[in-house]
Amino acid sequence: PIIGGRRVKVMITWIHTIAQYFDPAPHPIRSSLEKNFSPLDDIMFRNQYDQDILTWSPQGRLHQIEYAMEAVKQGGATVGCKSKEYVVLATLKRAASELSSSQQKIFRADDGIGVAISGLTADGTAAIRALRQDCTSHSFTFQSQLEVCRLAGRIADKWQVCSQRSGSRPSGVGLLIAGRDMRGCHLYQVCPSGNLYDHVAAAIGARSQASKTYLEKFQVQMDNFSLQDLILLALRALKEATSETLTKETCTVAVVGVEMPFRVLNEDELSSPLAELTTDTR
Repeated sequence: PIIGGRRVKVMITWIHTIAQYFDPAPHPIRSSLEKNFSPLDDIMFRNQYDQDILTWSPQGRLHQIEYAMEAVKQGGATVGCKSKEYVVLATLKRAASELSSSQQKIFRADDGIGVAISGLTADGTAAIRALRQDCTSHSFTFQSQLEVCRLAGRIADKWQVCSQRSGSRPSGVGLLIAGRDMRGCHLYQVCPSGNLYDHVAAAIGARSQASKTYLEKFQVQMDNFSLQDLILLALRALKEATSETLTKETCTVAVVGVEMPFRVLNEDELSSPLAELTTDTR
């Protein structure tokens, strides 16, 4: 069938408009968008700046870093909190289907150091392997435990280098590193960008903002919490990030503290805090 002349004119006008945006020659419309950094510019031309980790966008952003951060936000919720004598990590366990087991989210790096991850589990496993190698090498060389801040700084430095080398990509996982050394108890967060944060309490992963808001209410009192209080606080914060009831099958809790090596709580040890959480009205 013959297309009407009016429809042909509309199609030609539409094609001409689209071609103007992708024409390599300078165009007043495109120049104006780039100058003003409008949202339309971010949508239309993002693919020009996210092909390589080294390419900056006109807004001063590295899109591949932001994509890696988004992978962390889509991972299972992970919570960490510390007092003067203890640090507690708590994570949600996810199973790919009812026929599979859940993936491990909390790992031991050394006697006094443990790590919880959120994001791509495969990237997290590779990071844990590097942390364990650093701990083993330091222990063999100096006959002492590697300080938690130095260990966190090493993995942060490695990830930052990935943002400056072409052909590499950022790790799509976030870490919460809990440990104790001669300086006391520590809780660090490492981001895919290489940023390192020292926390009193932290939460990463899906719906983690609700957990952060809850933890902020106890920022002052948390320093004097006992181990049981700290475990219960971590579970309550984790509960804020999910609509499901926390059970032994859906969460994992690990502790480390002064004169207490890092360990993951077994199901019997989780029974009491989970039972209290079920009857909790707060």
